[in-house]
Amino acid sequence: MNYLILTPDGVGSTLLQRIITMCLYLEGQKVINTHELTNGLELKENVVKKNFDLNYTQSLFEITEILKQTSSATNLISRIAKYHIDSRKDPVKDQLSFFDFLNKRFDKLIMCVRNNVFEYAMSWSIREESDILNVYTKNDRQKVSQVSKVDESFFIHKCQNYVNYQNWVAKNFKEVVQISYEDMLLKSDEVIYSLTGFKDTFQKKFGLPLNLIMHKEYNFFKSLTTNEEQKLSHKEGKALIKYKSVSHEMINKDIILNLPLKNTTLTDKKNQIKNFDSCLDKFYKFAKNYNWIDQSTATYDFWSKNHVC
Repeated sequence: MNYLILTPDGVGSTLLQRIITMCLYLEGQKVINTHELTNGLELKENVVKKNFDLNYTQSLFEITEILKQTSSATNLISRIAKYHIDSRKDPVKDQLSFFDFLNKRFDKLIMCVRNNVFEYAMSWSIREESDILNVYTKNDRQKVSQVSKVDESFFIHKCQNYVNYQNWVAKNFKEVVQISYEDMLLKSDEVIYSLTGFKDTFQKKFGLPLNLIMHKEYNFFKSLTTNEEQKLSHKEGKALIKYKSVSHEMINKDIILNLPLKNTTLTDKKNQIKNFDSCLDKFYKFAKNYNWIDQSTATYDFWSKNHVC
């Protein structure tokens, strides 16, 4: 089974790729996470691998040929981010041919979405200021926490980017499965079961369901930067150690890249960003132009299950 994940980035696509890959790995499947398809691929021992050094030097035709040659015995977990497609500036006819190939080559196409579009744009705006795309270390989290104000023009630009992403997927990809960032974190095991057919993989291998492991991981690593006391029970600590150990094992085997940590909650953003309310006002005005954007979720922190204002 080959999976293609579609993303505007900032919607949990990196994490989703990794945990699908981990699930298949734990279930004894041959699997590789190629990450982004359009910024560097190579063929090693008949399996497609990431090569960031190549960046955008390969044509979409060359990328297609590499994907055609990779062994069908290995499950591919791949990604296409719209911003990479936009940055490459390939001819439209080449893009359409590439998208047509992807629709046929991959068995399951997953469209990553956010229930809270406001938080999506706010996350991107903090990224822009901190220059941290994904949090992997304590140092990354500290840099993110130091951002106190965001560029409101950039914030609206990212709102528009999300609308453009929706239109891009609808135009170019068929039969997509939508997975929200919020469901991926709160209903992780249900989401993975729906995508892979494997049930309770993380519970069986680590002793806790995946959503609880990620929740404990966020709280624990956040406490390292805030000096808040955060204790783990023996069972929780053991599960988290096993989860991190398998992550490192897969990284060492060149199956995945680093596994990111959850970045910030909406409550974190509210407490941290001085012009949060101003961005919120701008979001409401923007969202009025698109009746499919749910404005009621803008202030809802799904992590703590409370409205922030």
